[in-house]
Amino acid sequence: MMSSKLKWLIVIQLLLNEQALCRVPPPLAQKSTVLPGSDTHKAVEEVSKQNLDSLLGSQVQSGISPEEKSERIRSAHRMTSVLGAKLQEQIQAHLHIQGNISCEELLLASAVDDSLSSMFPQELLGLSLVPVLVVAGCPKEAHTLLLKLYDLLGVADTEELLMEVEGLIERRMSKSAAAPTPTSASLPSGRDQTQRHIKAVMFNIEQLAFVGEDNTNQEGHCEGWSRVNGTMLIGNTVEGGTGGLEDAVSSCERLGFLCAGVTSGRHTSGMYQAVWKKGSHILPSESTESETWIHQCSATAATGHRWKRSTQRNCINKSEQRVYSVMEWIPGVSTLYNLGTAVYYASVNCSETAKERAILSAVDLGTDALMVATGGTAGVAGYALGAGVKTGVKAGVKYLLNSMKEEDDMLVNQFSSEEGIITID
Repeated sequence: MMSSKLKWLIVIQLLLNEQALCRVPPPLAQKSTVLPGSDTHKAVEEVSKQNLDSLLGSQVQSGISPEEKSERIRSAHRMTSVLGAKLQEQIQAHLHIQGNISCEELLLASAVDDSLSSMFPQELLGLSLVPVLVVAGCPKEAHTLLLKLYDLLGVADTEELLMEVEGLIERRMSKSAAAPTPTSASLPSGRDQTQRHIKAVMFNIEQLAFVGEDNTNQEGHCEGWSRVNGTMLIGNTVEGGTGGLEDAVSSCERLGFLCAGVTSGRHTSGMYQAVWKKGSHILPSESTESETWIHQCSATAATGHRWKRSTQRNCINKSEQRVYSVMEWIPGVSTLYNLGTAVYYASVNCSETAKERAILSAVDLGTDALMVATGGTAGVAGYALGAGVKTGVKAGVKYLLNSMKEEDDMLVNQFSSEEGIITID
């Protein structure tokens, strides 16, 4: 009797062992850690038909036909292949992975799914992150981000802008090989003029953060004025707001948050003009006597929900900081990423973090060049708003990339070969 039971126990044990040995392990989750040595072309090819349904499901825009969705998938596949072929060797050498950063974290840094983010940083961050995702061996995330950019910008404009980003990276790579790498420690923070110009840059960045938003019903708290020499405030002038400095300031203060400030240089010497906040921006002036007085105001309430929600937001994002530690080493991409995150943090009411990223962009471009880039972008985006918010933001992004292209040979930063320091005019 015992012998029979023992035999059955042995049989059962053998069957269990056989089942364990023959069982096929479940498929491993995609390894999301970014590995600098990954083969981009092979990784891109792995995004094959079994991923088609999941990629189609990531589309943001509704109402797209299945044929158009399939064509977008094919376009995204071609674009990642082109970017990988052009940038693999160049970016790979600059990919410094610190810690365990994942492909998902890189994707989330684009802010494309952040309901609090405005459209401009979504487009700028998305354009800067696609090439990095491609080269870092994150094909699924690169495709997902491309599809979202197709929704925001359209297929043709997205691909045109990505090729401009690719050209910017190549130009900056060649320049970085011949010049010392600037760092935040190189910025002469003790110079009053530079600090004042940073305030002008921050004004432009805040304008970009809220392109297309109606601030007529918005309330704000105003706490003084900031003087910026050698600049001019461009925008719609306030009727009856022209006169001496005190008269223009009084006209502006009566309007509160709706007034951007007062400016001289466009009228008779000693005359100032108050300017509406909506659609305004600051640019450098050829005249050293021209000046802008910025009305220092911050929003305290709005008809929408962004400001009310963002005031409670945690501005220290450790995941985004890990992404920054990767992006900061890649010439061209680092500039776009710093600008994009500066506008993003401004749009969610994290002004100090926004200023930090703006200063890093100033180290890269110089304060005057950055003022031209951000001011011109805000102006173009504002002018194009008549055709819709998407068109306005798209026009602004195009202007920014074009201005950076034109400034590549005339950077404000001057490198001293003897001392190895950077001075910013």
